Amino acid sequence: MTNLRNLFIVALVAVAFAGCTTVSRQLGELTDNKYAEARSGTVWVVPPPQLEPPSGSDRKVYISYRNISDAELPLLDLLRDSARDQGWEVVSNPDAAKYRLRASTRFFGEVEPESGGASAARNMGAIAGAAVGVGTGFAVADMTNSGVAGVATGIGVGGLVAVGLNNASRPREWALIMDVVLEERQAKPVEFEMATDSGSRTLDGSGAGNSRMVSAGGTSQGNSTFATAKRTSNYFPHGIRLSVWANQMNMKEEEALPEIEKRTKRVVTQMLPM
Repeated sequence: MTNLRNLFIVALVAVAFAGCTTVSRQLGELTDNKYAEARSGTVWVVPPPQLEPPSGSDRKVYISYRNISDAELPLLDLLRDSARDQGWEVVSNPDAAKYRLRASTRFFGEVEPESGGASAARNMGAIAGAAVGVGTGFAVADMTNSGVAGVATGIGVGGLVAVGLNNASRPREWALIMDVVLEERQAKPVEFEMATDSGSRTLDGSGAGNSRMVSAGGTSQGNSTFATAKRTSNYFPHGIRLSVWANQMNMKEEEALPEIEKRTKRVVTQMLPM
């Protein structure tokens, strides 16, 4: 009889733990905890340039994408579809485009809550392929609110569930850090100094390799260093860097990705001239 009672208690605790996240989010809604619902936002670490609006015939863009993070993030179709939805013609020949948008995902992973991935993004050094000395200021548009509202805990089967609810009520935040080179075609060739990446992998949070990417985990090993080189081209490369974040109570990676993808799709045309 004792064994049967112990098995029943173990089963009850397991069920309670399985529902801790759901219960915490429900309690959070009742107590107006801002982390009860999924939230997302954008931090423009290096903001898009202010360019003249293109004429109808110039609304042609070539979009390329590469992922040099450790996560599976096939975003090329998302980027192209977003541009088309805003009236841009996406062309397959880069020489036929007035603008070229070359996007690179540098990092996706968990970051400190309320950071928006900004500190890691700011420390990633220059944007490879972009002109240096232009558009390299840090203008942050951060839609994160500070502070954590309290959540009631302690219901269920004693202290174990209280601990589970407390853990489940803690916010977790995920961020996608993306570098974009927006190339604008000029009437005449222009000379500029461009940042070049001599390493084979993404930089870490300090911009030098071989250390922690973000405080929440995630590392990137390598010895990437940046140099510069002079280039002459009809396409002038503007650098853009952004971090797209999502957070919620006990948010898992599979919950964060859809929120980040939706936010990324919305910001694509903010990078293109309106």
